[in-house]
This record gives sequence, C-alpha cells and structure tokens, in this order.
Amino acid sequence: MADQASRGQAKRAPLKPAYLVVGDDRPKVELALRRLRERIVQESGTELNIDEFRAGQHSAEEVVSAANTMAFLGGLRLVLVHGVDAWRKADKDRIAAYLLSPAPDACLALVGEKLPAGDVLRKAVPAVGDVLEYNAPKPAQLPDWVVGQAKRLGLQLGAADARLLVQRVGDEQHLLLRELEKLAAYVGRGRATREDVLEVAARSLEASVFDLVDAVAAGRAAQAFNTLEELYEEGEKPTALFYRILRHFQHLSRAVALREEGLSPEQTQAEIPLKPFPARKVVQQAGVYSVDAIREAMGVLAQTDARMKGMGNLPTELEFELCLGKLLALR
Repeated sequence: MADQASRGQAKRAPLKPAYLVVGDDRPKVELALRRLRERIVQESGTELNIDEFRAGQHSAEEVVSAANTMAFLGGLRLVLVHGVDAWRKADKDRIAAYLLSPAPDACLALVGEKLPAGDVLRKAVPAVGDVLEYNAPKPAQLPDWVVGQAKRLGLQLGAADARLLVQRVGDEQHLLLRELEKLAAYVGRGRATREDVLEVAARSLEASVFDLVDAVAAGRAAQAFNTLEELYEEGEKPTALFYRILRHFQHLSRAVALREEGLSPEQTQAEIPLKPFPARKVVQQAGVYSVDAIREAMGVLAQTDARMKGMGNLPTELEFELCLGKLLALR
C-alpha cells in the first residue's frame, strides 16, 4: 500500500510557480486553496512553508519578499494572497515583474473575485502558471446547482423542491450547502420532499422579511403577523425589523417611480440596488401599489420612524405593529 501511495504521489505533476484563482464560487475557491495547502504540507512536511497575505493590508513588495525567502527544510513555499482585486496597478506590475523570474522553491497563489480580461495579473500568470476560474451559478441556475450538490450528498431533490430551498435560504452558497447537509442528515440517503424542506431548512432573515412584505402587500393580515411572531421567536428586535421594512419600501417606492416613467420590469429590476432575485421580487411586489398608495405607505413609515425615535409614547414593539396594521389598511 505504501508503494502504491508513493507511486501515486510520484505521478502528480509538480506545482507551478504561480496560480491565479478567480471567481465568486466561494466553495470551489476554498476547496482549491485547501487542496493547495494540503499538498504543500504533504510535500514539505510542515505548515511553516505557508505564508498568507491580504492585498488590502500588504503590499506586493512584502509578497515578493516572502516568495524569495528560502523555504524551510528545503521544501516548497506557498505564498497565498487573498483579495488581489484590491491592489493598485503598481502592486500588480511588481508581481508581474517577479513572475518574469520566479523563485524556484515558491508557489505564488493569487486569489481574487473579479479581474477584468486585460488585468495585469491575468496576462502575467499564464506565462509560468495557470488561471483557475470558478464562477458562481447565476440566480436562475441555483436550483440546478442545488440538485447537483444534493446528489453529491446522496440525496434526491426535485427541481421544484430545490427552488423552494433557494427561496427559503437565499442565494448564499455556503448557507445552501449547510441546509442541504441538514436535509441529508434528516432524510438519509433517499428523496427529500417539499414537507422535508419546509421542516428542516431555515429561512434566511431576508426571505422572512420578503414574506412579511408579501403578506402586507397582499393584505394578508394573519400571515403578516404570524411571520412577525416567527421573527420575534428567532430573536429579531422590532426596531431592526422596522428599518428593514423601511428600506424595503424605499426599494418599492423606487420601483413604482420607475414603472411610472415607462421602464419595463426588466429595466426597473436593473435599477434596484439588490441582487437579481430580491430585485425581481421587489418589482413583483411593486405591481400591487399605485403611486398614491406607495406615497401614503412612505408617510406611515416616516411617522412611525419619528414615533420610535421619541415622539411617540407607546412601546417600540406596539409602534411597529401599529405601523404594519396601517400598511395593511392601505390596499
């Protein structure tokens, strides 16, 4: 077995002098970096040959100095730099100059989320190493991604149930993976149902606030106050919830104004400063409000804001609930 392991290790291609790891698919990026760290430890026998930097806090000169430092015990040194998007051109040029003649016992790994095609690092790294691109799935692709991740865990999940999971949890991949792991532990190796998703998957605060606003916009008072009670039970405070609702209605007001200017739903969505899925939901919710109704709603929220800041004499929780009641009555 030991001979087989050593032969397997011997077949592995040597690490290159540099890697550029780009993308917003955090689970894949983290997996790539974990494998890189493990390989360095396996080959050098120590973690002392791993140096980590953050571009926003460290200059390229510091990074190059670490790369040119002799590796401990003659091993291979990993110099890992996070957030290279933050470097100015002068720093990137210094790295490019280093890559013209990189240290023979160093592997430089540069990590960034978004780098344009003409970026200095994108041009410099391929001459001596590899560019690894890991882009997160787009919002419309997330349910398919969830189905694939569920399959990896031995869990069967239908497309409709995957969409439900995304709606409840949001588009943060780490949170989705955590909820899938919980679901797999709950169901075992089998098929998860809609009821399983509703039972196990925790709703994100953002999703709960959307549910609350959905209920208010639709005039569903019982659902609105049931959702509010759930949020209270999860430890949310009325003041924090009020300001989330206020910010949400500000987005709704913007969407109504853009609609009145003649913009299409797609154009309006692009103007809302949110991620695609919540921006689309805002545009949908804005459809039930007239200009007069949204103006009145903003007036109610402004009055409640003033009352919660000292002009009112009621407890904060009651002021917030009266505000919800007034918003429900606007329809």
